[in-house]
Amino acid sequence: MIPEAKLPDGETIGVADLGVKGKVGRAKWNEFRNLVLGGIPVANRPKIWAECSGALSKRVPGYYADLVTRPSTDDDPAVISQIDMDINRTLTDNIYFRRGPGVHKLSEVLRAYARRNPEVGYCQGMNLITANLLLIMPSAEDTFWILCSIIEHILPRGYYDHSLLASRADQQVLRQYVTQVLPKLSQHLDELSIELEALTFQWFLSVFTDCLSAEALFRVWDVVLCINDGSTFLFQVALALLKLNEQQLLQCDTPAAIYTYINHQMTNHAISIDGLINASEGLRKVVRRDEVEARRQKAIDAEKQLMKEREDRNELRRTQKATTAPALVSEMTASAVPSPMPSPALGSENSGACSLGGGLTAEDILRSRTPVDEETALGLG
Repeated sequence: MIPEAKLPDGETIGVADLGVKGKVGRAKWNEFRNLVLGGIPVANRPKIWAECSGALSKRVPGYYADLVTRPSTDDDPAVISQIDMDINRTLTDNIYFRRGPGVHKLSEVLRAYARRNPEVGYCQGMNLITANLLLIMPSAEDTFWILCSIIEHILPRGYYDHSLLASRADQQVLRQYVTQVLPKLSQHLDELSIELEALTFQWFLSVFTDCLSAEALFRVWDVVLCINDGSTFLFQVALALLKLNEQQLLQCDTPAAIYTYINHQMTNHAISIDGLINASEGLRKVVRRDEVEARRQKAIDAEKQLMKEREDRNELRRTQKATTAPALVSEMTASAVPSPMPSPALGSENSGACSLGGGLTAEDILRSRTPVDEETALGLG
């Protein structure tokens, strides 16, 4: 049985060859898939995760060391500031991060990735993913390469960029599946005017690190990192969590009760880890990869169109203000009555740092990631 075999240093399990050699290959792949669903033994997780996630094939000798030792003068100050803020409040209940070397390694990996991918830089959620990887992987460098695979290969492109376009689109897709798979719960949420997307956004952005116990999380990651449909499995897990908690959620008769239950009691319900994985896997025929990708793209296209229309309206408004300004100045000059001009407000430049901190909720982030007009940006609209 592949995951139970001891893997000597440097030896791979040959996942790339599974499923590509006729009936025998497919049979081996199905066997491997069942073993992954059953849980990869802790001792074998580092090697199997590295190979199956694509981290092993991405790895370039010396590259990580070069990133770590690169001068910090070119680092985005906003990114570094957000990383420094977050690392000291990540997994503080774990002694490895409270008193051990975890904080230093976490900072090193996150800074290295920000240097590798300035377009993404850093986004909250990445700290939790990296910290949990550090608990499994033997080194910071091993963690770095799996983080690269998650962001650049397993999750959709642009999941952590400044717009968060793909990750926001996934919340719309999830809401569609809730309507389809859990119609009673969907209606209940609508009756209470609950925006489920604001509650589940961080589930996806953190790959469930913020709502599952470590043991359950690593079982979910076994599937996400080792099966080709990793990002699709996120929807299956989210739906399974909602389905397993449906009766409790239906008993919540106020928005506050729903928010409290989902944020604090969702995984306190007596759900076994095997039960969660089996319930998630049971949704595989309902949540199909091709359909998820089509729905995601449709949501992204619709959001892009809304952004364009909003920007067009803003541009029209700016043009109108520019054309009326000379007339206003002329009128003020003729009046000879002193009138103080408002001081221009300074907007912040777009940064590579994506923050969910500062008292912001996921709902705030979902809304703030779309362009706004000048009046709204200045707090006037």
